Amino acid sequence: MPIGDKTFRTISSEFYGIALGIFILCCLAACVIYPVATQAEPGVVFLRTTFPTVPDVKDENVDIEEPETPLDDPEQRLVSMLMKDDFQVTYEKLEDKERWQIVRMRVTGYCSCPKCCGKFSDGKTASKHRIHKGDVFVAADKCYGFGTEMVIPGYNQTQPVQVLDRGRAIKDNRLDVYFDSHQQAKKWGVKYLDVLVKTD
Repeated sequence: MPIGDKTFRTISSEFYGIALGIFILCCLAACVIYPVATQAEPGVVFLRTTFPTVPDVKDENVDIEEPETPLDDPEQRLVSMLMKDDFQVTYEKLEDKERWQIVRMRVTGYCSCPKCCGKFSDGKTASKHRIHKGDVFVAADKCYGFGTEMVIPGYNQTQPVQVLDRGRAIKDNRLDVYFDSHQQAKKWGVKYLDVLVKTD
């Protein structure tokens, strides 16, 4: 019976191969499903979905990339820490601390080019200040009068600057810091910072 014996061995090999495959799949399924099933409440299924990040509407006069630079970058973490340290040192040096308040703001950068300011790129701010190279000032909401002093961490060596400009998209606690070039403004990007604002 050599033919029958050969057939039996072939069927046995295929059977054991299929059985082994099913066993491995069951083990994998148990390793993946069991931990999830034991943590979830009965009858509850958890689905994890990922949606693309939708950036905020950009300022009409600022050409920047969002979102804010992630802080998992070691270099950015260091920059952030240094900015906070400078901010703390500046705050401690203030003689009239009671006249300053801390406001959380969304701070972007801009320059006087047509890309940033459109038809208002004539080299003058809303306060009629004539812009010169090296100027440092901010554009803020009208609730902050012209001449209001602010301290923005990381800008102007964390020294006070004045509000000298406005912007249609600069509303509420949004702030634009001025730079000489568009490249510098774009490099600043978007930052959410604690800003010192001097009150009257």
